[in-house]
Amino acid sequence: MGVRARYVVLAAATVTSLSCGLNYSFSAYAPQLATRLALTSTQTNAVGAAGNMGVYLSSPVIGRIVDHRGPKPTLVFAAFALTAGYFIIRAFYLSGTADGGLFARFGLPGLVAAELLTGMGSTAGLSSAGNSVAKSFRKRRAAALSVVLSGFGLSAFFYSTLSSVFLHPRHRSSLSHPLALSFASIPDPLALKKPAREGDLTTDFLLLLAVGSLVSMLVGLAFIRPVLRESKETETIPESVDGEVDEVDAESVAAEIDTQRPHSSPSSGTSTERTPLLRSQSSNSTSSVVPDRNITGLALLRELDFYLIFMFNGLCAGVGLCYINNLGTVVRALSSFSSSAPNPALLQSRLVSLLSILNCLGRLLSGFGSDYLLHHPRFPLPRVLWRPLTACVLLSSQLSALAVSSPKALWIPTALTGLAHGCLFGLSGIIGLERFGIKSWSQTNGVLALAPALFGQSTNLLFGTIYDSRAVLIGKARYAPAFWMTSGMALCAVGVGGWLAGGRREMRRRAG
Repeated sequence: MGVRARYVVLAAATVTSLSCGLNYSFSAYAPQLATRLALTSTQTNAVGAAGNMGVYLSSPVIGRIVDHRGPKPTLVFAAFALTAGYFIIRAFYLSGTADGGLFARFGLPGLVAAELLTGMGSTAGLSSAGNSVAKSFRKRRAAALSVVLSGFGLSAFFYSTLSSVFLHPRHRSSLSHPLALSFASIPDPLALKKPAREGDLTTDFLLLLAVGSLVSMLVGLAFIRPVLRESKETETIPESVDGEVDEVDAESVAAEIDTQRPHSSPSSGTSTERTPLLRSQSSNSTSSVVPDRNITGLALLRELDFYLIFMFNGLCAGVGLCYINNLGTVVRALSSFSSSAPNPALLQSRLVSLLSILNCLGRLLSGFGSDYLLHHPRFPLPRVLWRPLTACVLLSSQLSALAVSSPKALWIPTALTGLAHGCLFGLSGIIGLERFGIKSWSQTNGVLALAPALFGQSTNLLFGTIYDSRAVLIGKARYAPAFWMTSGMALCAVGVGGWLAGGRREMRRRAG
């Protein structure tokens, strides 16, 4: 029963995560939103960056709530924040720049606040899902978490596919499809004057994001919870369903149970958790245990590894988010320069789907791949070796973006960026967990998530500033300096990742 319950939690967490990565779909409607509201590139980037800021800046607070109160309160908040946020963005789009409309009354700050709300909802949903899965699976935590995170990375592709099947004109004729009719008939109390023109898919797409997010969070609310082992199971080392030793002990479970009791004091005993890297040659050996660490709060500031991980995550995420949020802008810049370019909106949709698919594959590859290599009987390799490899892939993506001059070739940097971005976030959580401990994992992971917020915000605004300042230029020349900047950041990430993988003995020993 326990095994079945864990996989039910994993399935529900994956469904929930499908609506937690919708910031990656921002470039799917950003150009249309910018045209509708007459936004500059800098303003559009400010809106996109607000979503990322909502994701990362809220992480420490939401993580602490999840650690102490469990997943239910944050899932309720996620349902509200995501649904309300996308309804408000849709209302901004519908009203346009008409007098008395939402944009006329609240301006850019109102739109930024709505996007910020969606980011906070994304963090609440993903933290709830990831925390419960991490506590439910132990030996294969990285693999289980990678499944959840792959849903996060697949969000944009999932909703783009739903849109193309149910909302695209090729699949509906004058709103003849039953599902399209149901979406079109939902009243919007926030929509004011000057509605969008008939046949505009952006309004329906934003509505799909709002309704889909609500359904996903309700699924999570019904099924997501940590599945802990019974106390009698912790007296011995139990065997997992595949016959391998399930690496868990009484103290690590006690620490997890303690997180469900906000007012109880932490155990005074010496907590231990088994680390695969330190097992003996026999897989059934139970003698190799290391102290389980619980480093959080101000104690993180005394750890050099914290600064290295923070810097690495920030550099890589800043590069990836800059490309992801500005993909639509790059497509339009190259399309205006090329006479043989395909339809920009269609190409943009395909590239967003490709980005989402590779993002998903990167998370799965890093999670399952790192677990496999970590448990390899002859040549076990630590997880941190994926860090410099990820940075190298990211560097190649930025250099290829500089080399591309035709919009048809944008699939190359898009695929590489999606793969690297997925690998980055597929392992960042588990490396932090194994290095700093599981008891306050959501909160610690939230602190580390501040790095993408700071670096992502900076690179997005710099891209917008560079793009707007070179309005007299066309094609690649208009944004090329921005990609030289991100290439330099990726190169720095290669160095930091190499330091993490090869120069930090404690990091290699603990985070594997």
